[in-house]
Amino acid sequence: MKLGTGAVLCALAACSACVAGSRASQASWEWFHVAETYKAYPNRTDADLRIAAHYYALAANKGNAAAAYKLGEMYENGAGVGKDYGAALKWYRVAADAGDKYGQFRVGWFCQQGLGIQRDMQQARLWYERSAAQDDEWAYHMLAFMYADGDGVERDVPLARRYFEISLPRTNDNWAKWKLATLIEDSDPRRAKRLLMESSEGGNAQAGEELRRKGW
Repeated sequence: MKLGTGAVLCALAACSACVAGSRASQASWEWFHVAETYKAYPNRTDADLRIAAHYYALAANKGNAAAAYKLGEMYENGAGVGKDYGAALKWYRVAADAGDKYGQFRVGWFCQQGLGIQRDMQQARLWYERSAAQDDEWAYHMLAFMYADGDGVERDVPLARRYFEISLPRTNDNWAKWKLATLIEDSDPRRAKRLLMESSEGGNAQAGEELRRKGW
């Protein structure tokens, strides 16, 4: 069976589009790696960071989510570009919308802290949940604190404890140890004491105060 001229032209056009898309994707990763090289120079200068930001932007504008995240970092920290929370949020959101869990976490953080946007705890929770669904330990960490304190959500101690149990083995965060200890001190005082001691030894003065208050 012979294909008509129109069908052949359509097939050729589709093939050309795929090739173009593949080349654009390859180019975006080449630009990303150039940016990474300039950013990683041991004795990097401001000029190196500006070049890195330029190449991240080239890659991000071609849909590279990793580059969008890195560009967001540079705007957040004022590295190679002027510090601009609005621009940082824009690029984190590009990464987040592409499914990048780190971008999702940063969007959640910006919503929670009101950076480049009006503070919105509901949106913060939603973005943290999306990141946590991809097993980001710091997203679980932030959700645990939100539910432990009732910060923008209804307080839910069992859920907070569950999230701390997921995040803490991976973050080893001293504030999380302190907070989890306060949540379990009645049900498991021995473990609560151990967590407070670890937190205090790690430099958390509040954990030390809690130990003294309890006579531990």
